[in-house]
Amino acid sequence: MRYVEVTPGAVDVCEGPPAALGEGLARVRVRACGICGSDAHLVRGMRLPRGVTYPVRPGHEVAGEVLEVGPGAHGLTPGLEVVLHLLDPCGHCRQCLAGHEQQCRDARVLGLHTAGGMADEVVWPAHRIVPAPGLDPAAAALLPDAVATAYHAVRLAELPARGRLCVLGAGGVGTHVLELARVLHPHLQVAAVVRSEESAHRLEPMGVLAVRGLQGAAERVRGEIGRCDAVVDFSGAASGPAEAVRMLDVGGQLVLGSVVDEPIDLGTTITGITTRSLKVLGCYTSTLEDLRESVALAVAGRLDLTGTVSRRLPLAEAAAAFRMLDERPPGLVRLVLEP
Repeated sequence: MRYVEVTPGAVDVCEGPPAALGEGLARVRVRACGICGSDAHLVRGMRLPRGVTYPVRPGHEVAGEVLEVGPGAHGLTPGLEVVLHLLDPCGHCRQCLAGHEQQCRDARVLGLHTAGGMADEVVWPAHRIVPAPGLDPAAAALLPDAVATAYHAVRLAELPARGRLCVLGAGGVGTHVLELARVLHPHLQVAAVVRSEESAHRLEPMGVLAVRGLQGAAERVRGEIGRCDAVVDFSGAASGPAEAVRMLDVGGQLVLGSVVDEPIDLGTTITGITTRSLKVLGCYTSTLEDLRESVALAVAGRLDLTGTVSRRLPLAEAAAAFRMLDERPPGLVRLVLEP
């Protein structure tokens, strides 16, 4: 079986035996696996989570077909088209019992704590696998992270039916925040702050006001649609949160989704947050229910994912795909490996 292995500065395609199929597990033939920005951080030698060491076998955006199920695995049959939720939480900690499984400190992450989906096949707990019939595998591979995380962010934003939303960063996750917000709240006024003219053109068919560049973006957004009920920031820019706060209306919500190890600057005072009743929320990945809801929208044809897949490459070209992600050529949204 082929699989991708990452160490700081290197991406290799290796050969090895398939994983054993134990109690409650399912073996899935990988049809497509997305490459996330967090995967690129692995090559740069990022500080790994507790319990993870190099080399890492990445891949947490997986779509495929069930090959076989182990004893005690229910709800799946061979041949079923599926996507994998990227977390396997403990199920019994305070966070899990409160319905916040994405905050479980003991959760295993696919492609970090276990062998991931940049491979010919992957083994994962059956109860963390969601049927996704009839979808293009490359598009379906976006659902477990880029789409489900976006769905979680839209939920956290608590948007009013006729509200105003601005999204900072229109990459893989940010683009889906925009699309999901439109699907779930069709009367929203929506703006996005983007880096390139290509991104601005890509958003035109969605009816999104595209503003280029973060500097001075708040003034431009306020001038076009007014102050926002929510700003969702997936820009990864240190200046993003402060610009977002300047866009917010009284009682507005700032949802932060980037994983960036920089001190936060909100560009205001504690009094400014207090007297305007602003909320600042972190959005880390998603729940299994977020994924199920996202899949349901895609299967029903309410969510078009094909335009977000920028490039499809064979597994053998994994190193080239990682380089492409690191270089970020214009128009790149999401890369997908197809074993």
